[in-house]
Amino acid sequence: MPFVIVEREETLVAGLAVRSPKRALGEARDPALEKTWSTLLAQNVDRPLASAYVDHAADINSYYTQIVGYQCSSLDEVKRGHIVSRLPAGTYAKFSSVGTFPDLFDALWGQIREAEELKQIERSFTGDFEFYPHAFGIDLYVAIVPPATR
Repeated sequence: MPFVIVEREETLVAGLAVRSPKRALGEARDPALEKTWSTLLAQNVDRPLASAYVDHAADINSYYTQIVGYQCSSLDEVKRGHIVSRLPAGTYAKFSSVGTFPDLFDALWGQIREAEELKQIERSFTGDFEFYPHAFGIDLYVAIVPPATR
């Protein structure tokens, strides 16, 4: 599915942090990430599941930190012991798909890499995030430089 360019307000994602300095996103399974998701899901989170990518790492052209958690609309919704990432308002490329994990995830990151290679998008690395509307779907938002300013 092709991506769409959207403007988004600031987004809050709260949850548990995973440091992944040795892998670029979408390129390898990560046991620490899988363990963190299991821990979070065992906490019976009652908010829409989400994941945020923060702490840009130019050396791997990706992010060092992933917040595994849930979308919240205010700090009052954050569970004790969870951290919050604030993803800035701005222009994002939205990639969406339905399928099974991890193939679904790998395919979406492949679409992002292809859009970059074709110069359809220029990533700004101000923070990317994923929403999981249901067990078999993902909406992946990649922060980009607005097309009119490239």
